[in-house]
Amino acid sequence: MTQDHDLSGKTFDQQVEATGGRIQGKDIAPNRCIPGEVVFESMGNGVRVTARDAEHRVLWGYVGAKETVGQIHCLVATYPALQELLVEELEKRDLLVPEKKKEEDPIEAAQRALDSLEESLKRLRASLEVKKVSDATLERAREIERIASGAERQILLEANALKGMKSQSTKGATNPSNKGLQQDEWA
Repeated sequence: MTQDHDLSGKTFDQQVEATGGRIQGKDIAPNRCIPGEVVFESMGNGVRVTARDAEHRVLWGYVGAKETVGQIHCLVATYPALQELLVEELEKRDLLVPEKKKEEDPIEAAQRALDSLEESLKRLRASLEVKKVSDATLERAREIERIASGAERQILLEANALKGMKSQSTKGATNPSNKGLQQDEWA
């Protein structure tokens, strides 16, 4: 019996323990390893942490801040590259029967997503329009600034990779905390 055969059917952690950690880059059924990297990027008051595949495509990410240190559970964004890999894995295990998607116009879908984003921004702005500013209002404003700055930076980071993006004339984006990102680099 080969060592790989002895390890099949075990969890990845069990495989690591059984080999003393010498399984780097090996697929041992039923587990699949994806070579890649974890990247830490400065982002306002936090650090954007992303896992990327060997081609540097973002698989998942989250923004870590002093409030998240020590938290086991946090919000994680998953990206198309990971979603595609997950679909492959689920299909291999007969755990997913893909739904047939109706043909959707990508421009209409993008417009709907932007409309939804604009509605979210309107709700956030409305939550700051108060008659009397309280401590709760100030705390909400701080959190909204953190959330909006992170979201803007994420959008700029993702949009920077798009081809044919019309450039903006605004240097340094709209938020001074987004150092180094310039909307006019989108073209």
